[in-house]
Amino acid sequence: MRFSLLVTFFGIGAVLMAVAVVFMYGTDGSGEPRTPAEHGRRLFRLQGCASCHAIGGGISRGPDLAGLIPRLSARLTDTAYRSHLDSLRVARPDAHAFFAPRYERVLGTQGEERIKVWFAEHLRNPRFDHFTGLMPDYDHLTEEQVDRLTAFILTLK
Repeated sequence: MRFSLLVTFFGIGAVLMAVAVVFMYGTDGSGEPRTPAEHGRRLFRLQGCASCHAIGGGISRGPDLAGLIPRLSARLTDTAYRSHLDSLRVARPDAHAFFAPRYERVLGTQGEERIKVWFAEHLRNPRFDHFTGLMPDYDHLTEEQVDRLTAFILTLK
């Protein structure tokens, strides 16, 4: 009788764990994420982003991504971003000239669209406006993957 009770508890525990996994990873039961942001969350883990970036505390080598969107919004205003680009032009005129088309793409947009464009450029080559950064590039990602990762990042308000 005790063995069957143990098996029952084990079975209930397994079901509860499965429900927790589905809830935590945003799947529809088939193992696939339901929304672009959930796909992006999965990409964030699969691409190893969490090995350098914490979200809301913890030890990390890269910036903590909690509250990222308000920080980017402030950094990417016309005045702030043009000032940043001017300092890059002085520090590294060769690199600034190389990345100038990317800067124009960012400056050609406003608001949340600017954040999306900046983030896509940042993923392709993080040094496009931070020359001494250590983050690797993710230019192997497809446009759809970049869009999904961006959708996840936009949830970090």
